[in-house]
Amino acid sequence: MKEKKIYLQERLMEINKSMVDLHIERRKLRKELKKLQDLDQMVIRRENKRQQAIAESIYLLKSHPNKKMKSKDILQHLKDTINYNTDSFASIFRTIQQVEPNINQVKRGYYIYKI
Repeated sequence: MKEKKIYLQERLMEINKSMVDLHIERRKLRKELKKLQDLDQMVIRRENKRQQAIAESIYLLKSHPNKKMKSKDILQHLKDTINYNTDSFASIFRTIQQVEPNINQVKRGYYIYKI
């Protein structure tokens, strides 16, 4: 009877130690996962904002076909809708033209979507 009691106490101590070790390992893994998720979100957020600005610009120009639109108005629309600030529309326009070749620059600062 006494031997069984000692065995059970030792076994219980082993299990408790294992549980503590697992808990520590779980905490380490959670921290590492959180760091990786934070890094992914930071990279995605910046790139997402630019991609969102490109998509919103294409949508705006396509919704007003054959109408000249000022880059100033497009930038203001981007600022109002998705809170995207940039000084120049030219960098966005280069990517837009690769995606949608029907969007052209009429003259400096004016863009149009031709059907």
